[in-house]
Amino acid sequence: MTASNTSFLSRLPSLRSLLVFNAAARHLNLVRAADELRLTQSALSRQLKTLEEHLGVALFERGPRGLRFTEEGELLYDFTSRAFALMNQGVSNLATTVSRHTLVVSVARSFAQRALVPKLGEFLFAHPEIDLRIDVHRYYADLGSSNADISIRLGSGDWRGYQCTKITNDVLIPVCAPGVAAQIDGLRAIPEGIVLLRNRERDYVGAWLDQQLNPSIRLENQQSIEFNDSATVISALECGLGFTITRSSLVANALEKGTLVRPFLGEARDGLNYYAVESQHSTKNAVVRLFMNWLRPAFDNDFGRQ
Repeated sequence: MTASNTSFLSRLPSLRSLLVFNAAARHLNLVRAADELRLTQSALSRQLKTLEEHLGVALFERGPRGLRFTEEGELLYDFTSRAFALMNQGVSNLATTVSRHTLVVSVARSFAQRALVPKLGEFLFAHPEIDLRIDVHRYYADLGSSNADISIRLGSGDWRGYQCTKITNDVLIPVCAPGVAAQIDGLRAIPEGIVLLRNRERDYVGAWLDQQLNPSIRLENQQSIEFNDSATVISALECGLGFTITRSSLVANALEKGTLVRPFLGEARDGLNYYAVESQHSTKNAVVRLFMNWLRPAFDNDFGRQ
């Protein structure tokens, strides 16, 4: 510490004496100030006198009706009020920072974009102390080697060594934009001019056709466009590009908003659903438990949930 810093500190009165002064200045009454600080009136008076001697100025004029500021006292009260308010804000911010928590959730890309993100506002509003990090991947994170607390995966829920919670009850359904649905207009077959959008990595058309009771539905000769991602397929649908067969959980939000509709009835199942997968250490994490307690109920009312 430099000599100038030492000289500066030696001129400062004690923090306690400034706190006593601030209380007396707020009340302008020694009795009430002493009660607030849990001091005797004589002890409070001695603190004020010591402060005045340290500063070399009178801070109050004492009268039968209480205290009145001197010019120096009023100036010091302005300084101490701002200083204590600033310290209080700083300590509060520090406490908030220390109590914050980070939660890392690894999510399949299509599910993150089309199903999870539209619901996250509710969780964040309820838990402002949690900093949520969404890691979006085409392939599943290895919970054993990654820093993810939870991984949301599509599958049958048979990942051994992990706690798996089913969060969707998917059915496969046909969907398209309202303008495309108007061209179909209740027909049991898709007009040739309407393009079939397919995800070549997860193509649900065959499974859907196999489980339909009406054999008149044919898609073999339909012009098609192939993508390698369901989220892109759904975005293309909302642009009116064509129709597709997809998972109900990925289009539940779009169906609710009306950007997509079902051109005709008929659904199928492929035995797969989205699961929240936790590693052994994550199951005991209080922040993980908060997220899991929110996650499954958040999808309870989606299309396909039974």
